[in-house]
Amino acid sequence: MDAPTDWPFVGHEREIADFDEALASDRWHAFIVHGPQGVGKSHFARVCRERAELAGHATGKAIAVSEPGFPLASLAHLLPQGTGVEDSVTLFGKARDALMDMSSRGDGDDAARPGNGKGPCPASSCPASGTGTGAGTGNSPAPERRFTLVVDDLDGLDEASASLTAQLLEAGVAFLLGTVGSLHGLGPVAYSLQASGQARRADLKGLSEPQTGEVMRRVLRGPVEPRTVSLLHRVSSGNPCYLREFVVQSLAEETLVDDGESWTLISDVGATPLLTEMVERRLAGVSPETRRTLNRIALCQPVEAASLPGGAMDELEVLGFISTSLDGRRESVSLRHPGHEKVLRSAIPSPERRRILGEEAELVRARGAKRFTDKIRIASWQLAATGSADPDTLLRAATLARRTQNFRTVRELSRAACREGEDFLSRLLLAESLFELGDLDSAWDVFEEAAERTEGEFDRLLLALGKSRLLAWGFIDARKALDVNAEAALELSEPRHREVLTAARGAILMAFGRPEEALRVVDGRGFDRNCLARVLGNGSRATALVSAGRVREGLESAREAYEERVRLEESPAIPHPVEYLSITMYALEEEGRLDEAYKTGERGWQEALADDVAGAEALIAAALARCSLLLGRPAEARRWASQSASVASRNSFPGTLHIALARKAEAAALMQDVPAAAKAVDACAGLPRWGTFRSELPLGQAWLLAAQGKQRGARSVLWEAAEDARTAGHVAAEARILTDIARLGDARGPEARLAAIAEASDGGLTAARASYVSALAASDPARLMDSARLLGETGASLVAAEAAASACTLWSHRGEHRPATAAENLSFSFQRHCEKARTPGLTVLGAAKHLTAREAEIAGLVCSGLTNVEVAEAVTISKRTVDNHLQNIYRKLGLRSRRALRAEYLKEDFA
Repeated sequence: MDAPTDWPFVGHEREIADFDEALASDRWHAFIVHGPQGVGKSHFARVCRERAELAGHATGKAIAVSEPGFPLASLAHLLPQGTGVEDSVTLFGKARDALMDMSSRGDGDDAARPGNGKGPCPASSCPASGTGTGAGTGNSPAPERRFTLVVDDLDGLDEASASLTAQLLEAGVAFLLGTVGSLHGLGPVAYSLQASGQARRADLKGLSEPQTGEVMRRVLRGPVEPRTVSLLHRVSSGNPCYLREFVVQSLAEETLVDDGESWTLISDVGATPLLTEMVERRLAGVSPETRRTLNRIALCQPVEAASLPGGAMDELEVLGFISTSLDGRRESVSLRHPGHEKVLRSAIPSPERRRILGEEAELVRARGAKRFTDKIRIASWQLAATGSADPDTLLRAATLARRTQNFRTVRELSRAACREGEDFLSRLLLAESLFELGDLDSAWDVFEEAAERTEGEFDRLLLALGKSRLLAWGFIDARKALDVNAEAALELSEPRHREVLTAARGAILMAFGRPEEALRVVDGRGFDRNCLARVLGNGSRATALVSAGRVREGLESAREAYEERVRLEESPAIPHPVEYLSITMYALEEEGRLDEAYKTGERGWQEALADDVAGAEALIAAALARCSLLLGRPAEARRWASQSASVASRNSFPGTLHIALARKAEAAALMQDVPAAAKAVDACAGLPRWGTFRSELPLGQAWLLAAQGKQRGARSVLWEAAEDARTAGHVAAEARILTDIARLGDARGPEARLAAIAEASDGGLTAARASYVSALAASDPARLMDSARLLGETGASLVAAEAAASACTLWSHRGEHRPATAAENLSFSFQRHCEKARTPGLTVLGAAKHLTAREAEIAGLVCSGLTNVEVAEAVTISKRTVDNHLQNIYRKLGLRSRRALRAEYLKEDFA
């Protein structure tokens, strides 16, 4: 797409309300806007000016003048022709009369006033604060209309203009809306105004991450993947100017692309010409020592403050380039803005870069390299400066980087260590990092190289763990993964090593949705004295317990597993901590604490994003998609599923890709977006069935069939999935699938089995589901209302809305209108949280509540686009019977056509 030119104004609602209030009160003479470069002060001032005009105030804009010797140059265009500065009294009188005349006429220099053809300010710029006149202070009466003088860069006023402006403000003739930059350079006008106490002040800060996402969505005119929003927010720090530059540059370089579902950043952002110019302008005139110091900080941050020249530090702090922080007793210096790092690093010549990195490595080594990250930094700097480093240093640094999950650094350091030496550990670390970053074939090749260099049982244990994990989670081959595990168990004699393999076997089984087998392997095992086995075993045991219905026990075990994983320092062959956090999330879902589960997933997403680990990002995004579906938020689920699919497809994770696409299909079908759901289902073909929730993968296909009006086919797919879950002992998945069978028209079929599952399970969500299905099978509206409230307490808003809707229909058919209305209102209250969901359980509201159950079913099928013949086949009745039912439907609803039926039934506007 072409580079966007019209950037929306987002946020700052509180500051705009403060401006409205200040303008409406005679207590204030000015409103001064502070903020760093690029934060949007000029845009904010423009929006406030438009609001002043809408409130009936004339406006004008002063012009900042950088050249001395031109008195009144800033205000000359607002004053009568021939006005001079010789007589200050006459000057003030002329200026006052001119501004008062413009105020009385509602005039201004080039104001966009209502009725002049330019229109009022856009709705996005005018938050819900009335007409823009503000609420006032409560005690001060609203003044007469004052001329609003806008000064963008208040300290750019020439001396005569500044003096005249101060007089006009004091006389109450004008109201000043001014912007200023750094407090360090605060000029006399801004200082005197604020010191007098007659000016309101606003401090503008950068956009929040959600606001960054909203700006990008509106600029790009489409959804933006969460990962891209987070990355661009991080590099821009929410600065609108920097964000705009990075977006425009990425569009120009075609690294920000529309993949058909959302806008995605497919490579890192770099420096842009405008940002480079902005930084270089601010650095014009600094001493060579200051520039060298800034380059050193940009390359090596954080840098110890004691090692930097004091004069350069002072100059950089005044310019706003650096910030300091305390880490224990060490004061460190970093760049204040992440965007500056991009600009400054790109401008450093290669010889200087090598010199700085080499010097900094020697300096940190001379201080003893006491910090945890010092060894990693020294090795990285030496490698960047010379292309090689001491093998032991590289290996130790790679091991430390593995501990912090920085797999890109692990790959860089371990690859260099492999060039320098023939040891096993460097190849193990390289293979693991390649797997975590999605290069599966290369990871397998390096594992094969590592196998030739093992020394002792522990090496062979780590090799078996790494290879089986790659086979199970990467290549999705359960048989080979279990074979590698079994072969290693035969070769290793140490009991503690065999315990680790036992725990790993349980994890492999759980990765393929086989909780019953996994529990037979890990449940009751005493891993207390074996840290590695405990971390692996507790994770798979927790997942299996929750899947088997022992939810509370599983939740406790999941939390222990996550905490143990975070504490584990030496962690070869152990999954990322986010994978353990996703287990906690799953347990919370089944406990009936869906909102808490979602927040846990958001935390995991931020952790995965911070570590830049593709596998963890894809996994936690897929988990958030599932949680969103349980919450009844299909649009949100679709966004997370698309995010997961994007990462999984770019990094060759076919198992996670299948999960993400299936959930995307389910979400799209719930929103009645049949083409998108069909496309996602088609994309699943040929992908392996994998994951803890492999039994749930057919849900996407089933809901697609339901959206197409093929409810019988949908139920058939779900019955097969339920049997698959039952065979694997996955009662949690079975309960979810059985509930969806009931939602799609067959409550009696799954009732008994779901009741048995609820009886044996202590999960709150399963209990609520069983209550709903039982009430639906019994056609008991009172019990349906109870189940709706119970489901609502868990957070399952969509199913709760469907339960209340069914109660409404049943009471309506009985002629009990008061409880029917209460049920309808409850359903609508739940639907407010369900975004654009449209399911058979919700279409019983409105027109459908006047129909019998069979008529409602036929109306839904007709509205989905089926012909009478297709409807007859779907519900196994004759076409003539369908014709008769359809005539009854038309008569009851006072309609004459399918088009009118669809408009009435689905409350759609086809005008």
